[in-house]
Amino acid sequence: MRFSSACVGASAFLGLTSATCFFPEPSDQICYNTNGATPQNLDVREVAFIAKYLRAYQTQATAQGLTTKGGTWALAKLVGDNAAAVTFNDIANTIDGGVSATPAQVAQSLTNCGTAGGQMSVIVNATDPLYSGAEFVGGGYTNQGIVIKLVHAPSDKLLHQIQI
Repeated sequence: MRFSSACVGASAFLGLTSATCFFPEPSDQICYNTNGATPQNLDVREVAFIAKYLRAYQTQATAQGLTTKGGTWALAKLVGDNAAAVTFNDIANTIDGGVSATPAQVAQSLTNCGTAGGQMSVIVNATDPLYSGAEFVGGGYTNQGIVIKLVHAPSDKLLHQIQI
């Protein structure tokens, strides 16, 4: 399996971006039901589906694009200016704690935020062989600096306004 088909950079996760975001984007888990945040009213079944879909996508490693379904979006944000990439499996584990997650692993994942949604840095499995592969190392990539955010999708009306 090629690294580029099994991993994703923040800018490639849900589309290209020309902006780079810098600090003070925190890497800690932040649930959007904390003071000053806006709860997202997510469907936890959609959150679970996203994690399963990303794991299946990495396993298939096809060239097809990602899809949008339902009212929940998983967004990846690059913090800093280093070339960064992580596996879809690591993104999925960040969302739900892992396939057979313990209660402690779920508590450290975005699933812990429930319907409020939230954000945190990717939980990286540093022992994954893809991170020591020639394409990753030779490409100068890091597996640090990507924040995953679970948010409610904007309304169709807002999406239409943005596309105009």
